[in-house]
Amino acid sequence: MSLPELFNKPIQETDLAIKYSHYVKENPKARRRDVAKGITVSELEVIESQIGLQSLRLNGDFKSLLKDLPSLGYVMILLRNDYAVHERKGIYGNVKVGGPMGMGLIISDDKRIDLRLFLKHWKHGFAVKETVGAVDRYSLQFFDAEGVAIQKLYLQPESDFQAFETLLKTYVSEDQSATITLEETTAEESFAVDEKVDKAKLFEDWSNMTDVHQFIGLLKSHNISREQSFRLVGNEFAQRFDTDKLENVLQTASKEQVPIMCFVGNKGGIQIHSGEVNKIVKMGDWLNVLDPEFNLHLLMSGITSAWVIRKPTVDGIITSLELYDADSNQVAQFFGKRVERDPENLAWRAIAEAIVS
Repeated sequence: MSLPELFNKPIQETDLAIKYSHYVKENPKARRRDVAKGITVSELEVIESQIGLQSLRLNGDFKSLLKDLPSLGYVMILLRNDYAVHERKGIYGNVKVGGPMGMGLIISDDKRIDLRLFLKHWKHGFAVKETVGAVDRYSLQFFDAEGVAIQKLYLQPESDFQAFETLLKTYVSEDQSATITLEETTAEESFAVDEKVDKAKLFEDWSNMTDVHQFIGLLKSHNISREQSFRLVGNEFAQRFDTDKLENVLQTASKEQVPIMCFVGNKGGIQIHSGEVNKIVKMGDWLNVLDPEFNLHLLMSGITSAWVIRKPTVDGIITSLELYDADSNQVAQFFGKRVERDPENLAWRAIAEAIVS
């Protein structure tokens, strides 16, 4: 059975289908995520209704599915949050999934694909066919319990479409009729109020870090959030900078060909780009990197604070830039590219430090 034959369920004229059709006619350039917000449903519900596209529910065996993704060859992977979209092209490789929480680690040999996946949040998956112009576009799309997209994988012209057919025959659910019941948003994590935090001890613990990965333990030991720690530790380790200066950072990194690392995450995963950035373009509220194999889209109007962060390690200070929204959710994070146990690239440090000097 071919791909067109696999996607053969007719579109039903439900109330949601009608609302969707009307909204798209009035907003023809709107992305499906924005259309879903516009008609006050989740993106998952739009896909489930099969409005304007065909979809197949996957069986939920995401651990096994991830291990079979290398068979697809060259693909584009998209991971986003409310204010950042991270798109990376490459080939899945070195897939490792394990542990009681189903942690996924994917780092291809050429580092084009670099992912940390938290599979406890992966609740629903679909194979999707969309018609874009005269071309059918195929993807795998994964969602959390609230119906919010975690990650999407899009086939490219170079992808192995036969392998995609084989994948679907293995992982498509036998029951395509069940309706998904979305779960409500979970309560936010509770942190200590600023007045209860021992700032001297926080500074001491921060000063004594020997590895950037110890930072999560530091936050837990003081029961504070990331941005809260920045506010309380002091300017030696954390300084605010004007978000408008981020464009200059990327332009300088591009001009000087300083390789960077760009992290974008949501509750279900983190996606990382390592390498140079070249084409930096500002379009309205969006700051973009538009390179052949890496695209980054930052909605700057949603980014309310930005920080230069310095973490001590046995290899010296490691400098990062971190962006946050009004609810203190991390939007994106930037480092200089480096090999673990190597010192930081001084060219990157100079670019980062220049925005607060």
